[in-house]
Amino acid sequence: GSVGLGNPTLDLFVVMAACLPVAWFWLLPEDMKNFSESLVATSFFSSNILFWKTSNYFSSSAELKPLLHTWSLAVEEQYYLFFPLFLALAWRWGGRVMSVMLASAAAASLYLAHTQVPVDPSKAFYLLPTRCWELFIGALMGIHLSGEHRPVYRPWLAEVGAALGLAMLVAAIFLFDKHTPSPSLYILVPTLGTALIILFASEQNVVGRLVGNRVFVFIGLLSYSAYLWHQPLFAFARQRSVGVEPGHEVFALLSVMSLLLAYVSWKYVEAPFRNRRRFGRHQIFLLAAIGSAFFVTVGVVGHFNKGYPSRMPASFAALKEIDLPKSDNGWCFYSIDSNGDLSEGERGLACWLGDKAGQQKGLLFGDSFAGQYEPMWDAVGKQSGVAIHAVTTNWCYPAVGKGYTGTLASRAYGQCLFNRRFLQDQMAQYDFVVLAGDWGDVQAQGKLDEVLALARMASSKVRVLVLMSSPKQYASNVMVAYRKSLLHKEPFDIARISTNVDQGAASANAQLRALASELPNVVFVDRSSMFLLDGQPSDLTASGVPFSWDGAHISIYGSKQAAPNFLNSDAYQDFKAKLSRH
Repeated sequence: GSVGLGNPTLDLFVVMAACLPVAWFWLLPEDMKNFSESLVATSFFSSNILFWKTSNYFSSSAELKPLLHTWSLAVEEQYYLFFPLFLALAWRWGGRVMSVMLASAAAASLYLAHTQVPVDPSKAFYLLPTRCWELFIGALMGIHLSGEHRPVYRPWLAEVGAALGLAMLVAAIFLFDKHTPSPSLYILVPTLGTALIILFASEQNVVGRLVGNRVFVFIGLLSYSAYLWHQPLFAFARQRSVGVEPGHEVFALLSVMSLLLAYVSWKYVEAPFRNRRRFGRHQIFLLAAIGSAFFVTVGVVGHFNKGYPSRMPASFAALKEIDLPKSDNGWCFYSIDSNGDLSEGERGLACWLGDKAGQQKGLLFGDSFAGQYEPMWDAVGKQSGVAIHAVTTNWCYPAVGKGYTGTLASRAYGQCLFNRRFLQDQMAQYDFVVLAGDWGDVQAQGKLDEVLALARMASSKVRVLVLMSSPKQYASNVMVAYRKSLLHKEPFDIARISTNVDQGAASANAQLRALASELPNVVFVDRSSMFLLDGQPSDLTASGVPFSWDGAHISIYGSKQAAPNFLNSDAYQDFKAKLSRH
């Protein structure tokens, strides 16, 4: 169903209104702020632009956004703004020329989508220029079927064409997953499959009778409302669970619930407002305008109130420094990808830690997984009387080539190449170098050999090379789970959070440990040198708060808590001995 300013919009407003009380009681402040912004964007049919700017559709955080699915409604509305202008301009040349123009525009859009996905997948997914080819195929179908002489196909051709279309749809359902590039040439499979069914299915063939079945027709009637309800139900279920993904039976129940709510919406919102005798165009537009004004107001207030942190329990006040160390919160990590105020180049090299007047100097180099260790190395530097130069930026794992684990469209890519040139030129000027990175992801992308090669080279140029292990990796955001346990007054059990994603990081850590054992001046800092409680490996600090921040990195707090453990470890003693040996 399209979303004009009629009853479908009112249907959407009912769903948005139903989300408000649940959001108030269940969402953490940052999620409430994001939700508030999505209320505004959805009201202006621009949520695709908001979500492009703020999330990756296939990331875990995206699954937690109740109004994420409105991106497609926004794309439709934007299409309906521009397409009539195209028709007005192209109509004078007749249907055939218009069809050629449409087909050409569709091909250009599909080409743009397919080539943009590897470069900037989020932009390709959300924005109209890379999605309109799907809508253009629908427009071409409309032109083809709306002429005076509607095409009549031979029975065998209609049977085969409709069956092929259904097979393509089924294939897409079972063979495509979140790793399938979208939109791209792959998405032609379900799109053309749908087009073939529209073209060839009729009461005279098997597929036509199947899709024309009363049950499917009724589900089709409810489909728009069901689409509106399913994402909030799924997102809020994920929001309410503490650290674990709800089971398949929960999502099955929510799917049934979305159909039941869809029926209620269809019967009491869609159907009544379609009745022109009861509601005229003027009344519907007035209601839509009032609804838009209400949700824009609620959203703007929620944004400026930063998600109403005052809703949170008093226990939240004790949570300090629960963030990643960054240049905008007092540390060095040059998060140029997320901070538009940062400029590429020399500014990324301006930050020092530890005893800045110290005679010995070290270099901490890497990506955000190096940035996470800045508070720890700051404490180590002050204790040891050494100055530490921190050169860290997004996805810039330690290497000297052009390899990169982020998207090449990221502003951080240029900064990363700049940092690596600096590393190559200046490495020998330091007494020691500390390398840290998202080793599991680096290994998964086949780039760990670059790190090992750099480590061998660095060990020949500096007194001591330190290789930091990646901390334990979790399947979901640990600190969010911890804060939700406080919000809902439930006990927190970190053991419930899956660590099955940790295998890659543990495997890569082992390779770095093996390299360190080969080279006499290399120290490997393992997890058990940092993450301890009463001398035993632990995921929680003495106050019961996790070291982990987002399930991948440790927080400023966690890094500071790791510092005294490291200073008491054999790894630190080994580091000091090697540093003083020369």
